[in-house]
Amino acid sequence: MTVRREELLRVHRMPSDCIFKLTLTIDADRITFTEFYDYGPRGDDPGREYGYSVHAPYDALDQLADVYAPGTEGPAADRLVRAFNHLITEGVLGDGRGLKINQTKVFEGFEAAGVEPTTSVWSWINSD
Repeated sequence: MTVRREELLRVHRMPSDCIFKLTLTIDADRITFTEFYDYGPRGDDPGREYGYSVHAPYDALDQLADVYAPGTEGPAADRLVRAFNHLITEGVLGDGRGLKINQTKVFEGFEAAGVEPTTSVWSWINSD
């Protein structure tokens, strides 16, 4: 299986010069939703990145697609991506929320779907 990475939302936040993204990645091992912040260098701050993810095992794909997109047609991955895009359109997920709010909503949604999700936090600080 090839890795499918969908950028669901990308916003350039000013004046903090932050690129905010929501992504959904589906690979042979797992399904990962990520809330990501990329702060560019500014003055004496060399820049930093933060990612807050929710993971589910790949074998939960059909179950998640059925819960998030009931009654829809097509491959489970396509249905799940469309469902997440719909959540953004409806304002359930998106920009302008507090830190890790999108991660929390997806975690709760995966749990409600009967999937046992895990979370992870990733950070990078430019040391130049």
